[in-house]
Amino acid sequence: MMKILVCGANGFIGRHLCLHLQAAGHRVLRGIRPGVPATCPAPDEVWMDFSSDTQTTIWESRLQQPGQIDVIINAIGILHESGKQTFEAIHRDAPIAMYQAAQRLGITRIVQISALGGNQDVQIHEGMSPYLRTKRETDLFLLQSDLSALILCPSLIVGLDGISSRFFRVLASLPVLLIPGDGQQRLQPVHIDDLCEAVVRWLSHPADKTVTLDVVGPCAMTYTEMLGNYRQLMGLQPGHVLRIPLWIMHTAAGLSRFFPQRLLSHDSLRMLENHNVADPAPLQQLLARPSRNKESWFPQIPASMLASEALLKWHLMCYRSTLALIWIVTAVLSLGLYPIQDSLQLLQALPVPASLQLPLLYSAGVLDGLLGLACIVFPSRKLWVFQLGLIGVYSLLIALYLPQFWLHPFGPILKNVTIVALLISLISTDRKAS
Repeated sequence: MMKILVCGANGFIGRHLCLHLQAAGHRVLRGIRPGVPATCPAPDEVWMDFSSDTQTTIWESRLQQPGQIDVIINAIGILHESGKQTFEAIHRDAPIAMYQAAQRLGITRIVQISALGGNQDVQIHEGMSPYLRTKRETDLFLLQSDLSALILCPSLIVGLDGISSRFFRVLASLPVLLIPGDGQQRLQPVHIDDLCEAVVRWLSHPADKTVTLDVVGPCAMTYTEMLGNYRQLMGLQPGHVLRIPLWIMHTAAGLSRFFPQRLLSHDSLRMLENHNVADPAPLQQLLARPSRNKESWFPQIPASMLASEALLKWHLMCYRSTLALIWIVTAVLSLGLYPIQDSLQLLQALPVPASLQLPLLYSAGVLDGLLGLACIVFPSRKLWVFQLGLIGVYSLLIALYLPQFWLHPFGPILKNVTIVALLISLISTDRKAS
């Protein structure tokens, strides 16, 4: 049994590594970002923040646990930079500082989760994306050190609870498959269990040198074929294809950093364009068996369950987008597109002084616009509940002071029933991020 520190234990890869290592009989320390200041880490937790922990002295103090740490596994990575969370800090400076401290303390076994790039040479070269370059700089440090490291370079990782797998299942379930460019980018998805088992098997054998292992599935496929396979596993019929020019994709990637998502970025697109394939034999040799093929990505999971989860995801996205459109259009109309005098005439029916009617109109318009933007940028249960209450207030005021709108042939108030249904659906399906 070994004592193993898993950095990024709350992430997709880290969670699965912890489970596999514990099942193999190892004692696991979970490296996670600090919690609320008033709390303390649990006995099996080690608090760390790669965005700021870039000094060797910090790691020397942290790694001096009661009882020697035998192995460090680094499963931390980002696709988007934000504030202090830069590629340089998280992919290079903090890991290298941690590994230097490990060397001084006699911790010699390391597992580094790197990345599979189009060019499998670990050397740095011009034109490398910042994401991949900083990963490679850490890989080179390990290769040139006296540490015994396993550098894993995975292609896309498949798993039921993986962020990327969920994202691709949603894309595959759309009525029209959105394909970047020609869709012929080559990938070699690997199952998370194969990656974790490779780590467990490597740890079970003495190692005296650093090795780099490409972690890929048994066969390559194009991006279009991958979405088609996801669709087949969900029991859906083949879908129509819409090819999106890459310049549009890169424009969307530039804008995506302003929205709550973690997958679409310039770096992820560049890696996709450079292809992500390698020889599967070394991984299969370590596993002593074939790696999982595309038909066995989700064993024992009914196709209907996979499809329901994916369909619900983009249905909820449609609900949010519809609400955002309604609030924003309402704001534009209230703030002047609809004649101001006509709006003020409607407000005269309310028990509001004439001097406050124009400020009230503008305030309501601004509030509607902010609610529309919040539907896109800051979706939350509290937001949906607030909107539900606001719709209730609007409907009550209209019922009391403008009852003629209930009898209007276009049914402007009756349409609130649809909005309420959307909000109730969003509230009932709200889940804390895992």
